[in-house]
Amino acid sequence: MTEDGIRDWLRGPMVAVATPFTEDFELDLDALQSNIRFMIDGGVRNGQGTLLVGGAGGEHPALNVSERKDVMSASVEAANGEAPVLTSIQHTDPRLTLELAQHARKAGIHGAQLGPTYYYEPTEEDAYRLFEYIASKSDVILMIYHTWWDGLSMSRGLIERLARFDTVQAVKWSTPDDGHYRDVMTNLSDDLVFIDNSGQQILSHIYGARGFITHLSGFWPQYPAELWRRLESRDYAGVKDHLAAFKWKWVKWRSKVSQLTGGEGPFIKAAMETVGLQVGPPRPPSVRPTKELLEELSRLFRECGVPYVDGGDR
Repeated sequence: MTEDGIRDWLRGPMVAVATPFTEDFELDLDALQSNIRFMIDGGVRNGQGTLLVGGAGGEHPALNVSERKDVMSASVEAANGEAPVLTSIQHTDPRLTLELAQHARKAGIHGAQLGPTYYYEPTEEDAYRLFEYIASKSDVILMIYHTWWDGLSMSRGLIERLARFDTVQAVKWSTPDDGHYRDVMTNLSDDLVFIDNSGQQILSHIYGARGFITHLSGFWPQYPAELWRRLESRDYAGVKDHLAAFKWKWVKWRSKVSQLTGGEGPFIKAAMETVGLQVGPPRPPSVRPTKELLEELSRLFRECGVPYVDGGDR
């Protein structure tokens, strides 16, 4: 898979894949590979979805560089060419960002998401220099990660400049400004593959997005697959009904977990464990949801017909 055919493979639900740990917080690569096979068997396949490993949903800020490399290699091995695998290469040290980019290419990763450096609030020129540095020293396909919450909202002009690098082929896109959201997508969707990261599946599809970020495929891959099918057939009323049947209820529960503890791992892993997958706890200081929240999640899953790994109801 190359940038030449990127629109053929970078499409559909992009799964924020959780990184499994043992109960003593060690990396569990066997569980990672088993979970990836579960997602692929559930429909996350070439042309119908992608796997984003070692991202925020994979707790990359809590992983060291060696662990992030191991996650990349194990994921590509598990996917076995049946689903595209992307990864995050973000780091506060640009030298380590480059090291991750070079390993991603060596491991067979199909694309790497890269946003501006964080902690120190970057300028647009800082962001440009970072992409220039990585693009000049690695040929891994890059997906711009628009992390506006870290202090930089990229102008359309900056994104246009970044798109001139041969390896910059996609954007994981969100922004709090509705006008900016529309302007960038409608003007650049012919040049870059847009993946919605704002939960606006219908609007982004109308504006030209080729997919959307989801946590749901980690425990119920058929649900986002059906959402994508309805989007591609322009059945937007059906999309709304599908979202109302589960996704919006899930978001309400997820927000309660976010009030308890930080990160994406706690709510993704709770859902995966509820359906019977092995994924372990989030790394500290994040914690598992409370017993009460887990019981509420189980009730929601039963109400919405979420399938379990063994096919039974719990």
